[in-house]
Amino acid sequence: MAYSLLTHLNSTRDDWTVRVRVCRKWDSINFKRNRELMSTDMILIDEEETLIHATINKNLVNKYKNLLSEGSVYFIKNFKVSEASGVYRPVTSNFKISFFLTTALQELQEGIVNIPINGFQFIKPDMIDSRLNNNTVLSDVVGCLTAIGDMESVGSN
Repeated sequence: MAYSLLTHLNSTRDDWTVRVRVCRKWDSINFKRNRELMSTDMILIDEEETLIHATINKNLVNKYKNLLSEGSVYFIKNFKVSEASGVYRPVTSNFKISFFLTTALQELQEGIVNIPINGFQFIKPDMIDSRLNNNTVLSDVVGCLTAIGDMESVGSN
């Protein structure tokens, strides 16, 4: 099946086909509205290690949620590509994917494709301060566990 790489996506059409792995999948919950489901969100990665944020609107979650598994590889066809906007974006991509009612999925067997299991966009330690009070894009960081102990309460916001 012919497909496009994530770097080639733009908002000029809705009939794209991509071959991607679901790196991460989570439900976005509105805690101010009685824990109402807003969407199911994912980070997708392709063979060039390009990352993109994908969203399944709450009205379509029941159709797609159980068809997509974290870590699995899919052809995804017929979806909306729009400019990534807003705050707390999980990746730095300029675009994001939104599923339609007509979005089609085909799961691929592992080993057929060489797509990484994980994708990160680490920033250099000296860049962390520049993202302080900047909530546009979330930052991937790595820490080092130095000790294990009992849980302690240190205060709350």
